[in-house]
Amino acid sequence: MATRSLLTVPLVLTVAAATVAWVALGPAAALAFGALALLEIAMAADSSVPMAGIAGRLHSPARRLFLSIGIVAGVLAMRLVLPPAAVAVGGATDPASAVDEAVFAPGSFSAHLAEVRPALAAFGAAFIWSVFAEYLFNTDRLSRRSWLGGLEARLARVARPRAWSVVTAATGVLGTTVLVGRQDAWTPDAVLPVAVGGAAGVGAYLVSKRIARWALRGVDGTDTGSVGTRGAWRVHAYASTVVFERGLVVFMLFEILDGVYSLSGSGLLGADGLGALEQAALAVAAIAVGAVFLARTTSHLDQAATLKRLRYLKAGAAYVLGVLAVLLWTSLLVPVPGTVVAWFGTVVIGLALASSLPWRAWARRARRRTLAG
Repeated sequence: MATRSLLTVPLVLTVAAATVAWVALGPAAALAFGALALLEIAMAADSSVPMAGIAGRLHSPARRLFLSIGIVAGVLAMRLVLPPAAVAVGGATDPASAVDEAVFAPGSFSAHLAEVRPALAAFGAAFIWSVFAEYLFNTDRLSRRSWLGGLEARLARVARPRAWSVVTAATGVLGTTVLVGRQDAWTPDAVLPVAVGGAAGVGAYLVSKRIARWALRGVDGTDTGSVGTRGAWRVHAYASTVVFERGLVVFMLFEILDGVYSLSGSGLLGADGLGALEQAALAVAAIAVGAVFLARTTSHLDQAATLKRLRYLKAGAAYVLGVLAVLLWTSLLVPVPGTVVAWFGTVVIGLALASSLPWRAWARRARRRTLAG
């Protein structure tokens, strides 16, 4: 029943958009859109547990804002706006040309995105590792049971956890820069983008957390009612840092690590003879459907306190980020197999879920029933 309720709105939107596509563009476009929308829904389902872990760190009313409109707006903005912005900032082309290429020449745009990929991957790895380090070193000093045993427990008790977060991220940046330099005989063209991108990633993380701490000073975490104008701005600022954090994770996973640009429709739309604007419109609509499903699923997980009842799911969500950061650093040195990119999150979350289930309690009850019988 719960699953049916979660799917109702996204499926209604999918059917409505597919009907419009059928009437306006033909049956092939409608079928391609439906396949792409279902793909986006599947990807959203895989991202909902990590997103719920992020939502759990938010205070009210920032959490309500994040779960209602923040996720949808953030996914759309990061999936559609960040790639052209990254190409423009990386110097591959100017902003206007980047937007034009993203819509009308996705092949050329993908080539330009590949040119700035080393800096982007280094940026994303450093930023995402820093987010993961919040869990690894338990910067909030929360009481929790370690998923991976004694080593994780010791890391969660280290002194000056925020300093350890920065040190480990900086170590990853330095190590990757050195290894990339050795591969390319210390050519500046290879080393400088990785070093600058990694340093920018650590800096962006620190700025984001600084904004979040400033915003929290004006918002009562126990408030469930309205806030004043000044407080509302702080709520928006705080929620925006979380939207940016998760949006960057999605961007790094699909656009940078997997190498599939959103407006290309993952190759599903190009074979139908559609114009560039039609392809872009269908891709945006499919991304929006996935974003709505992600928001509804995350809200359901948050309201049901699933991460609290399944005690290791939050740890699994955190380790997905840690593995993603390591894969991004690794991708600067060697190609990462597509199978790993597609399945690592599902595997980590699956292991966390399996270890959260009360297997021993079930076994004890089964033994008692056997003995009673």
